[in-house]
Amino acid sequence: MSSVFEVAPQEELLYSIAADGKRRFMHPVVRKGRYWGIRRTIAYALVVLFFALPLIPVGGAPAMLFDLATWRVHLFGATFHPTDNLLLVAFGFGVIVTVFFVGSTFGRVWCGFACPQTIYLEFLFRPIEAWVEGGPTNQRHLNKQPLSARKAAIKATKWALWIVLAVSMAATFVAYLTGWSALVHGLTTNPQAWTGALFTITALTGLIVFDFGWFRDQMCTIACPYGRLQSVIADKDTILVAYDTARGEPRMQPKHQLAGVAAGDCIDCGACVSVCPTGVDIRRGLQVECIGTAQCVDACDEVMRKLGRPTGLIKFTSERQQQGGARRIWRPRNLAYLGLMAVAWGTLGALVFTRADALVEVVRGGREPYRMLTTGEVANQQRIRFTNQLDEAQRFEVTIANPAGAALVLSESPIVVGPEAVVMVNAVTTVPRALFRDGQATVRYLITSDHGFRQELDFLLLGPFGTAGTTP
Repeated sequence: MSSVFEVAPQEELLYSIAADGKRRFMHPVVRKGRYWGIRRTIAYALVVLFFALPLIPVGGAPAMLFDLATWRVHLFGATFHPTDNLLLVAFGFGVIVTVFFVGSTFGRVWCGFACPQTIYLEFLFRPIEAWVEGGPTNQRHLNKQPLSARKAAIKATKWALWIVLAVSMAATFVAYLTGWSALVHGLTTNPQAWTGALFTITALTGLIVFDFGWFRDQMCTIACPYGRLQSVIADKDTILVAYDTARGEPRMQPKHQLAGVAAGDCIDCGACVSVCPTGVDIRRGLQVECIGTAQCVDACDEVMRKLGRPTGLIKFTSERQQQGGARRIWRPRNLAYLGLMAVAWGTLGALVFTRADALVEVVRGGREPYRMLTTGEVANQQRIRFTNQLDEAQRFEVTIANPAGAALVLSESPIVVGPEAVVMVNAVTTVPRALFRDGQATVRYLITSDHGFRQELDFLLLGPFGTAGTTP
């Protein structure tokens, strides 16, 4: 009789795939140890935060709103516009550097303790499954049973609860883009006008149910790029969950331990494997499927305490420590990341806290670079964009500070810009030809508002080469 491992060696398979290629569904046992308690606290805090942020009003808007209708972002009372591109650059750079810092320092601790995939699967969807079907043993037993009215009722109840949860998650996600009040009002009064929101909620609900109901751990072991990135950014000092081979081997079950036979502390009970959400056997060494939940640490510590042996047979450590070296949390690599993080987030903070009441930008307008007037002056067209960053209207005026002799004509003046609004006006600046040198002249605009805003902006005008009376 041939063994299944003649098809594919067990060591070369993902834990979620059987030797014949079929899916192996994980039914991890929950061990409520120290790390599980920490993860649960973080998980429920983040879940509450996710559902609460669109509901908490701050400064007249939800605490967090990515308003697609107006292309504005409201974050804890501050409003940001598409013109805040420097903020976006600083934020994006900060996120990238932070990912590298966390990945190189803490490994996949992020995955096990704060990743939404792990949080929602392990602390919402799996608990619902366990509440309806029972523990892992009952779940396996139920799955093996032929279809019956009882099995159908249990499965239907579980999937119905999952769908309700998924709908609430999807609707909350859409509320981040529209606001709850607008979403509820739109869906209840004019749902035909909110088909986009309905489609998004429906599609997201399907994806969430698919992910947390069926795809599950495969998102971490197959689809997630962060796990693959780990092989690039991790080094010998990156924190990881590891098994103390020297202490644990040779592993041997108590019933096989005999006097005079060497045996390690590992009793080969399999508790570390049974609790892992991705089915990893941590005793095989560092593996990409390990997402750092530390469930195996809690399970093994519990077993060691029952045996009266020291805990820590499985623990957070590093590859260098595993090889007998000293732990090095801080090293040039992650210190460099930390420095870049300080620059990125510090720049973002400085930009946020020094934001002016308005943002004024002057860009070139018209099809021609300049026009010669019959009066001998040179005219340049511009477009001036006013972004009011206050929650009340502002009245702007634009004048020319210098050079003397320059004149400005606006398509409207004064320019009234509503709260958190953007207005663009056309402008024509006329300058005597004698002021141009090498085809260029600089003009300085003075922009003021009735709310005390004041800014001077230099703009380079284009004009003819040569002096007056010569050919341009």
